[in-house]
Amino acid sequence: MGRRRNIGFDKIIEERKMLSFFKIFQSSDLSSECMRAFSYSFISRLSRKDFSYKMVIRAQWGKTWHLEISKNPRYYYIERRGWDQFVSDNALGENEFITFTHRGNMVFHVNIYEQNGVEMLTPRKFQTMDSSSGIKKEGESSFKDVKKEEETDESAGRAEFVVRKRKTEESKSSKKKMERKKKKSKSKSKSKEVLNGVPEFKITIRKSYLKFLAIPKHFVDDHIPNKSKFFTVRHPNGIGSWKVLCLVREIRTIFSGGYSKLAREYPLMVGDKCTFKLIKPFEFVLLTSKKTRDEIDHYMID
Repeated sequence: MGRRRNIGFDKIIEERKMLSFFKIFQSSDLSSECMRAFSYSFISRLSRKDFSYKMVIRAQWGKTWHLEISKNPRYYYIERRGWDQFVSDNALGENEFITFTHRGNMVFHVNIYEQNGVEMLTPRKFQTMDSSSGIKKEGESSFKDVKKEEETDESAGRAEFVVRKRKTEESKSSKKKMERKKKKSKSKSKSKEVLNGVPEFKITIRKSYLKFLAIPKHFVDDHIPNKSKFFTVRHPNGIGSWKVLCLVREIRTIFSGGYSKLAREYPLMVGDKCTFKLIKPFEFVLLTSKKTRDEIDHYMID
């Protein structure tokens, strides 16, 4: 019995001797060079024999990521490509607390703790948005107009069918008309969503949309993969671009990690009408138009 206690104690002592550090993954600061940096204290305690410019991190469930290390005049840091893949694969950005424990030869074991304090022992499963989920859509008047048009057509068709239900030929004619109108409405909806062959969605910025942005469900269903990925969002004048995590959840899909930085640097303001154009599979161009003072006051009420 005493031997077992000694073995357990020895294991604890061994783990405490290992170098480690932690990071908190906030959505506004996922990919900055500061976030990817090693502290001077950690690097100074790492032996030359162990250090290399190649790094491996391993999750609890066995998945590994291979990263490269670079150095600037002030500190060592992880190259963005491998780091972004790690963040994307684990859909990080909701204040997760993550420890990195050095096991030797630049191999690190990571322990991921979610915001509720529970350790993540299996990879997150990504799902498409539930078709029954209700998401409040702001600034999408064009799509609402199409929906109203379809509802109007259906109501008119039902009324006409009731009035003429005893007249078979006229009823059939009414159905055909209604089908043609529905097809026409769908065609209009598609043309509004895909302009000149470029898919797009429109949003009017409210106060909460400066922190994260819910993507309209119809756009997600047609153009967004069912797994969380980083997208590039570019300024139309070429004066900036931002890496933004498109976080896929069961209830809704949002722009999360990196989005608040985009909103701050673009900059986006409450009341701005934004058009996101998907020019490549994982790349948007963001166009904006400014609102009047009265309209801004309206959208400040969130």
